Amino acid sequence: MLEAQSKELNNSLIRVREACSEEEFDAYREEIGKIMGAMYLDIMKPIHRKYPELEPAELRLSR
Repeated sequence: MLEAQSKELNNSLIRVREACSEEEFDAYREEIGKIMGAMYLDIMKPIHRKYPELEPAELRLSR
């Protein structure tokens, strides 16, 4: 579910970039970055530490 939410947040960036000024987009992107960072650091990373088999392969490669 968190992966799907991340994709939706990324998709929202595209829609906002197309509809807003650069200044509005930059502000929106910054807030989306905070949300996505919190989702990973506060929720997903602790789960992956406890259950490494749940961590997607593409994230394991980035260590």
